[in-house]
Amino acid sequence: MVRSLCVAEFRIPLHRPLSTARGTVSHRRIVLVGIEESGVIGWGEAAPYPGVTPESTDDVWRALRDEGLAMMGDKAPAVPVTAAAAIDQALEDLAARRGGESLTARLGGSIRSVRACAAVGLEGSPAETVDRVGQAVEAGIREVKIKIEPGRDLHYLQAVRDRYPDLAVAADANGSYRIGDPFLDVVDGLALSYLEQPLAPDHLAGHSSLRGRLATPVCLDESTTTSAGARVAMEDGVADIISLKPGLLGVSAVRRLLERAERAGVVIKIGGLVETSVGRAHALALATRPLVQFTDLVPPLWLLAGDVSPHPWRLVDGYLSPPEGPGLGVKIDPLGGTGARYLVRAQTVRR
Repeated sequence: MVRSLCVAEFRIPLHRPLSTARGTVSHRRIVLVGIEESGVIGWGEAAPYPGVTPESTDDVWRALRDEGLAMMGDKAPAVPVTAAAAIDQALEDLAARRGGESLTARLGGSIRSVRACAAVGLEGSPAETVDRVGQAVEAGIREVKIKIEPGRDLHYLQAVRDRYPDLAVAADANGSYRIGDPFLDVVDGLALSYLEQPLAPDHLAGHSSLRGRLATPVCLDESTTTSAGARVAMEDGVADIISLKPGLLGVSAVRRLLERAERAGVVIKIGGLVETSVGRAHALALATRPLVQFTDLVPPLWLLAGDVSPHPWRLVDGYLSPPEGPGLGVKIDPLGGTGARYLVRAQTVRR
């Protein structure tokens, strides 16, 4: 029986602001939830992201503090999506730890390395974008995803392509284009790995039309932030690649969607929300599933100034490996670890 639930909020700066078509983020406010049963604790992470999730971190804190224990019952209350995802993550981690197996094995993955991908935000100029990509390449990255928007697209991508002709490059528009924008007529000349969310999230017909006319694979992300949205995208064939975020959907839902994707023959990308080692480990475990060909995952400390775990995430030839220990495989010490300086508040709720 679950005995207690620990909730801890952190405010962690980014090394440098990350700018997209939806705005600029300079720090991350996340909430960890630990579910304790018979002395074993499973961990999940709620990471609401401005412009992506409707809830605030305060909404998530209140939901997990006041409703966290009830969320594990048969009649779970309605709560913010990232709070529900965090509870789901924690329960899966707890079950894996109690069973003495890795989370990767529990979620049907394999102990294989996963190709990392560094997201590069909207920079001031094409030259600055090339510099940021160069830093990632020097650190061992083999694939980058460059944020774009109308007016800040072709010259930026072409500059990167000219400097690094053999690098795998994708572009993420965060839904900022319209179907008739000129950039969409020339994107095929850039040999991109994929073009992510070019149109508004609800414009599925437009994405389907683009898929028919572009050689560049079309990836949906903001359109697939719910299980229902992901299922529709798969069944209607509106994209070549579907992005799934465990931080929004929960690991259980992503696992079910991966099984559906296998039947639909759809390629999957596993994405993150700029999380700590907790969210990163959950995402990486799912990214080892066979259908997953893309990620936007890098070691947490590449982006964040601190972490809640001392786990040494490292790239080897551009790849990340999932931890092999029980559960997440990473040590989490939210009140006394390396991230303690960023702790905002913590509370334990007991039955």
